[in-house]
Amino acid sequence: MTHRQFEFERIRKLFFKVNRYKIKERMVIENLSLKQDETWSPYTQGDYFGQKNTYYEVKGQFEIPTAWGDLPVAFEGFSNPAESDNSTNPQMKVYLNGEYVQALDTNHREVLLDDRFKEAGVIDFSVPIFSGREEKKFPLHFNVIAYDPATYELYYDLATIFDAWRGVEKFGGDALFYEQKLVEAVNQLDFRQPYSQEYYAGLAAAKAVLATMYEVSDATPQKVTAIGHTHIDLAWLWTVQQAIEKGERSFQTVFKLMDEYPDYTFVNSQPQQYQFMKDNYPELYAEIKKKIKEGRWEAEGAMWVEADCNLTSGESLVRQVLYGKRFLKEEFDVDSKILWLPDVFGYSAALPQILKKTNTPYFMTTKLSWNQFNQIPYDSFYWQGIDGSKVLTHFITTISEHYNPTPYYATYNGLLDPYSIKGTFDRYQQKKVHDEVMVAYGYGDGGGGPTREMLEYQKRLMKPLPDMPTITGNTANGFFERLNQKEKQLPTWYGELYFEYHRGTLTSIGKNKKYNRQIEFLLQTIEKLYSQYDFVNYPQEALERMWKVVLLNQFHDILPGSSIEEVYQQTTKEYEAIIAECQSLLQALPIAATKDRYTVYNSLGFGRESVALLPTTGTVKTVEGTTLTSQVTHDNQLLVALPEMAALDSLNLELSKASVAHFDSETVEKTFETIDFKVVLNDNYEMISLVDKANNREIIPQGEKLNELVAYEDIPMDYDAWDIDVYYQEKSWAVDAVSEVKWVEKGPIRDTMKVVRPFENSTITQWIHFNHGTKRVDFETAIDWQLDQVLLKAQMPIAVNTLEATYDIQFGNVTRNIHKNTTWDWARFESCGQKWVDLSEGNYGVSVLSDSKYGFSTDFQKIGITLIKSAIDPYPQADIGLHEFTYSIYAHEGTWKEGQTMEAALDLNVPVLVLAGELAVEQDRPFFEVDQPNILLDTVKKAEDSEHVIVRLYEYMNSQSQAVITSQKPVKKAVLCNLLEEEEQELIVEHNQIHVSFKPFEIQTVKVYF
Repeated sequence: MTHRQFEFERIRKLFFKVNRYKIKERMVIENLSLKQDETWSPYTQGDYFGQKNTYYEVKGQFEIPTAWGDLPVAFEGFSNPAESDNSTNPQMKVYLNGEYVQALDTNHREVLLDDRFKEAGVIDFSVPIFSGREEKKFPLHFNVIAYDPATYELYYDLATIFDAWRGVEKFGGDALFYEQKLVEAVNQLDFRQPYSQEYYAGLAAAKAVLATMYEVSDATPQKVTAIGHTHIDLAWLWTVQQAIEKGERSFQTVFKLMDEYPDYTFVNSQPQQYQFMKDNYPELYAEIKKKIKEGRWEAEGAMWVEADCNLTSGESLVRQVLYGKRFLKEEFDVDSKILWLPDVFGYSAALPQILKKTNTPYFMTTKLSWNQFNQIPYDSFYWQGIDGSKVLTHFITTISEHYNPTPYYATYNGLLDPYSIKGTFDRYQQKKVHDEVMVAYGYGDGGGGPTREMLEYQKRLMKPLPDMPTITGNTANGFFERLNQKEKQLPTWYGELYFEYHRGTLTSIGKNKKYNRQIEFLLQTIEKLYSQYDFVNYPQEALERMWKVVLLNQFHDILPGSSIEEVYQQTTKEYEAIIAECQSLLQALPIAATKDRYTVYNSLGFGRESVALLPTTGTVKTVEGTTLTSQVTHDNQLLVALPEMAALDSLNLELSKASVAHFDSETVEKTFETIDFKVVLNDNYEMISLVDKANNREIIPQGEKLNELVAYEDIPMDYDAWDIDVYYQEKSWAVDAVSEVKWVEKGPIRDTMKVVRPFENSTITQWIHFNHGTKRVDFETAIDWQLDQVLLKAQMPIAVNTLEATYDIQFGNVTRNIHKNTTWDWARFESCGQKWVDLSEGNYGVSVLSDSKYGFSTDFQKIGITLIKSAIDPYPQADIGLHEFTYSIYAHEGTWKEGQTMEAALDLNVPVLVLAGELAVEQDRPFFEVDQPNILLDTVKKAEDSEHVIVRLYEYMNSQSQAVITSQKPVKKAVLCNLLEEEEQELIVEHNQIHVSFKPFEIQTVKVYF
C-alpha cells in the first residue's frame, strides 16, 4: 500500500473484472420470430423495430446444454443496455413452456431458471412486449446464461465491502480499515486462467478475507428497516390501463424474487391497484393474498389511491380512507395503519384529524425533501393539524447518489446498496432520538421493483459491518411501532406541510379540476336527496362506483394536471358519464312530472336566500301563490329570487308562461352605481374604484385596478406542468385590450356587464355580475386560450390592512403570512385555497371566491388567482381550448367569520338545485338543521353497513361549541362514530334533537337511527 491515492481505482478495476466472470457461459438464442400487427416474421437479434405504445411478441426455442448441469442458469432478455428508463424501454413478460415466470425490463434483465427446466429438453418460450411511451425503434437480445457460483458469490461479497468503503469514506468511519481489508482480499485474486484451480483458490482466499469484516463487531448501533417497494403511478406518462399492466408485471417479478430470497418482504399501497389485479389477473391476485397471509407482503396505504391532498375536498379525503381501509380489511383482514404517500405534492393541515378519526396513526412521505428553499427540520416527528390532532410522521431519507438537486434530497425509488444505506442514515436528522431508518427500495414510477442485485446486498447487510447500519427490520409497521416508543423525545410540526415545488399543479388542466369540483358536490347532493326523499331506493352501489372513479382520478398525477393527453381523454369520458348517471338518478327521484312545475332544493347545510336559474322564461309563483322576483338573463333563462330556504329544504314553484321583459343591451358608462357599489372604470373598462356604499368604503387601493388580467411568461426550470418558478413575474403583459363592452342585463336581481378582451390569438370573455344586495361581484368567464407556457392571473388589489391571508382548506382554514420576511414565507408565493381566500382587518374584509380554481398568491393588499397554466410537457395541448369558470369578489363587514364568506363561497359552488316537476315533499320542515353558525353540515348519506343515516359536520371557525342537530323525522337513537362509521359513543337525544360537542375545527360523524 505504497500509493494510497491509486488503491481505490485499482480495487475498482479488479472488482469490475470479477463481475466480468460472473457469467461463465452465454448462448445466443437463434431462429426467433416476431409478431407485429398479428403477423409473424423471422427476427434477428439486435435488429431495430417498433413504435410507441404498441404490443409485440417474440417467440423461439432453446435447450439448456447438458454441460451446464451444475451451474445456475438464467434466461436473459434486454433491449438497449445503456438506457435505464423502463417507461421508455420495452417491458416484457417471459413464458416458458406456457408458464408465466417473470417480467423483464431495463432494470430486470434475467430470469433465474428452476432446475426442472434443465431436464425439460427443448423449451418453448414466448415474450409479450410493450414497447414503451417513446416513439423510437429498439433492438432486442435473448440469451441463455450460466453463472459461475463461486464468482457470483465473491462478486457480491466484494461489491458489498467495496461499496461500504465508499460510504464510510464519504459519511464517516474507519475507511482505512476497509481499504486494508479490500487490498488484502483483491491481492488473493488470480485472473491468469479464469475458472482454473488457481482462480478458484484465489476466490476462496479473497472470500475468507472479506468474511473477517463481519467478525469485528456484533453491535448494531445503527439499524435499517429495508422493505421492497415499487411506486407505480396509476397514470402519468402512461394511461391507467398501462399502469394496470405495469402492476401485473412488477408483482410477478416480486413473486419470483421472493421464491429466491426468503428474507425479502414487500410493501404495496393503493387498494385501487389491488382491485385492478383482482379484476384483471385473478391468479396473480390469489398469490398476493397468499403472500400477505404469510407476512411477506405488506398491504398498507390507507387511501384508495395515493391522492393529491391539496385539491381533493374534505369529504373526498374521507372517502379515500373509508373505501381504502374497508377494502384492505375485507380482502386481506388488514387494518391499515400507515398513510403511505411518498410522491404527493403537499399535505393539508386537515389530514392529521382525518387519520386520527380513521384509526390511521402513522404517515410516511419523502416528497418534501424536494423543497426548493427550505429543509423541513425533522424526519421523524408528530404532525399536528389545525384541530390539534397528531399523527406520527416519518420522511424516508434514502439518498440518491446520481440525482441530488439539494443537499437534503431523498427519494422514494431507493437503491439498496451499502453506499445508499450509509448515506441514508447519515441524512437522518433524528438519529440522536432513534437509531433506525426506513428504506423502501426498488425501481418505481414506471414499476419494476427490487432487483436481484439489491437482494444480494440485503442478504449481506443483515450481518453487522464496522461503521455500517445493519438491516434488522423488514416491515413498515414494525418500523413505526418502534419509532412510536420514542414519543416523548420526538418534536412536533404544526400546521400544513407545504411543498415548495410543483406549485403549477394547483392550476394545470383546469377543465379536469372543474369536473372534479362539480362532481364532488353533485355526488354529495344526490346522497342527501335520496337519504331524505327516497331512502328505500338509495343507490348505494352506483354511488360507491362513481365515488371510486372520482377517487381514482384524484391520483397525484391525474387531478394535478401532470399526465399525458390520453389520460385526460379518458377522465373527460368518465366525468361526463358520471354527470349523466347523476342526472338519471335525479330524474328517478319521486318527482311528479307536472307541466310548468319545478322543485328547487337547497343541498347546503345552512339556510340561505339564493337565486335559482330556470331553463325557461315566464313568471314564477310558489305553490301557495306568492309571486317571486325574477329576471331574464342574457342567454334567455330565468333568474328567480327565492325566499330564504332552510338547510336541506325544498320548495315547489309554478311557472306561468306570461310574457316577460327582455333587456336590450346598453352602453357602459365609465361611472355608474349598483345597489351595493359605486364603480369607476378606466379607458380599458377596468375597475379603478369600487366603493361599498353601505360602509362608504373604497375597496381598491389608490392607483390599482381590480380584476386586472395579467399574462406571465411561464417557462419553469424543470417540470413544465408541475412548476411555477419564483421568477415568473419577471416578464408580463397586461391583458387590457377591449373588443366589446356592454350591459347585457339590468334587473331586480343583478346587473351584468359583458367585456371581451382579445389577447394575442386568445379571447377572454367575462360576464361581470353585480348581484344586488349581496356585495358579491361574480366574474363569469369563458376563455378561448391558444397560448403555450403563458400563465394567466387575475390580480385583486384590496384596500385592507393585514399581514395575514386566510385560506379555505378541507374541514377548516389556515392563515398564511403575506409578507416575505423569511425564506419560508418567500417560498409560499403560490398556495392552495379550496373555495376562497380572504384579507380582513378588524372591521372589514374582502374575499375572493372560486368555483374551480385552487392556485392563489397573496401579497400586501393583493390577492392573485391563477386562471390558466398552459404547459406543454408532458401534454403539449394541455390548456389549449375553452375554459369556463367563475370567480368572485365578496366584500363584507367584520372578518370572514362575521361576513359569512364560507356561506357565500358555497352558494357560488353549489347553486340551488332545480328539478323539473314536483318532488313529493311530505315534511313541513327540513331534514336536519344545526343551531350553531360555525358548524357546517356537510354530508348526509346512507351508512355503509346498515339502514341508518350518517350525518357529517365540522366546526370551521376555530371555536369550541355545543351544537344541536334537529331532525324532522323521529329519532330513536344517535351515535357518534369515527370517519369509518364505527360507533364510539351514544349521544343525548331529546325531542328529535341530537346534542353534539365540537372542539375547534373538529369533524363529527353521527349515525342516526330513525
